[in-house]
Amino acid sequence: MENKKISALGYGFVIISPEKFEQCRKNKNIKAKKVISYFSKDNDFFYYCITEGVLIPIHHINYDRYTLLFSIGKCEKSKLNGWEIQAEWNGFNLQVGASNEIWAVGIDEMEKWNIKNLDQESGYIKGFYYDINDNEHIEYKAIRYNIPSNKYEVKIYGLARKIKNKNGMENYGFLFELTQVQILTSKTDPSETDFSKLFE
Repeated sequence: MENKKISALGYGFVIISPEKFEQCRKNKNIKAKKVISYFSKDNDFFYYCITEGVLIPIHHINYDRYTLLFSIGKCEKSKLNGWEIQAEWNGFNLQVGASNEIWAVGIDEMEKWNIKNLDQESGYIKGFYYDINDNEHIEYKAIRYNIPSNKYEVKIYGLARKIKNKNGMENYGFLFELTQVQILTSKTDPSETDFSKLFE
């Protein structure tokens, strides 16, 4: 079901388990709020978070608003109404905590990280943008998704609309196919993954 679309203002977004991420920060005594900047300084902490499955960065993608779909187990691709698969990437870790939720958070928003900003009542952080006629529209900087608490191996599919919007926007998305596992063993490094293949 399509609903809100995540805005990639910083040319990307992060799939994150907020409570697990906060545990990682506490374990390593990390207090920095500019998370993306800190990752560039402390690669060990970044790879610790990746290995623990608390975040998956989707980066080097065009500025746009992306549809995100999630499937527990195999997704029947015939049900991807209006979408076609453009690319796929395998072997990412994801760990969902007791809150049974993950968030998609824009990279810009990760640079001012505060878990309290993730509005539990609304399930999103919103902002605004203006079209060429100076009309104001809502965009979503962070969106919550309800996913059962568990460990998952994740396969990511890049999606493109079969019939493109004429304005060139909101024509792409991602499907995250989650398979439950007992132990997180995937070694794929999302920071080395070329998500720009979606646009080829």
